[in-house]
Amino acid sequence: MGAVAHPVKEDRPSDTALGASLIRSVHQLIDDRPLILEDPVSPRLLTAETLAAIAAAPSRYQSPQARGLRSHVVLRSRYAEDRLHEAVEDGVRQLINVGAGFDTFAFRQPPWAEHLRIVEADHPASQAAKVEYFSNRDLRAPENTAFVPVDLEKDGLAAALSAHGIHLELPTFFACLGVLAYLAPAAIAATVEGIAAIPGTRALVLAFAPREPDRKESAAAARAARVGEPWLTYFTSEEIAGLLKASGFSSVSFLSPEAAADLYYEGRSDLPAPRMARLCMASR
Repeated sequence: MGAVAHPVKEDRPSDTALGASLIRSVHQLIDDRPLILEDPVSPRLLTAETLAAIAAAPSRYQSPQARGLRSHVVLRSRYAEDRLHEAVEDGVRQLINVGAGFDTFAFRQPPWAEHLRIVEADHPASQAAKVEYFSNRDLRAPENTAFVPVDLEKDGLAAALSAHGIHLELPTFFACLGVLAYLAPAAIAATVEGIAAIPGTRALVLAFAPREPDRKESAAAARAARVGEPWLTYFTSEEIAGLLKASGFSSVSFLSPEAAADLYYEGRSDLPAPRMARLCMASR
């Protein structure tokens, strides 16, 4: 599997994918309206006991660390979906969600996405668990959705997509929101270069773990390490922009803390706006 073991165990799904689903659910249940991310599907993934526990003790999810992590998880999805909406209006016809985890976008498609081809590319163990988990809750993928198993530490993304009949010439928007931190640098470079080389690629939105001078390990990184899925790779904004441009993207823009506060946090007191850039979009 390469120099660094893949964070996902071969026989079970990613624990962090399950955790992100819980975080999105908590946002639906206890945070102020309007929500940053409207996701009515995620709470359907929880048991009645878990829903009751959240309702009985919402204060458990109000520590500064919990609020900061929840803010990041819902913001990254909202930002990506807003950029996707713009791209669809500009002619994009396919979404490829790399490292989709338990993301629910395909199961709660807004009207503007109904004519999209939606592809989820993820580690085989996590993807198989997701399909079974969602099916057991009467959540079946719409007909415009396809699933492609791929281990990004071992497999080429474009080759995996082609092998499963995905049309790489379609105008395509890529999202990579919850996986880069768990990959070794070589796998990240290969994935980004592979996306840039796909004929239909128009844009890529990604989330990255920011590298800070004298960085203390964040709550999210510490939690991931505790479940055996440590963060492996960090970037400065300059480093990730350099990788994207060297791979063939012509422009890179970041969601700055100031822009995020103006767009998504005005008047909010429940969730904190980000302190640093962690999200960016690259265009061809």
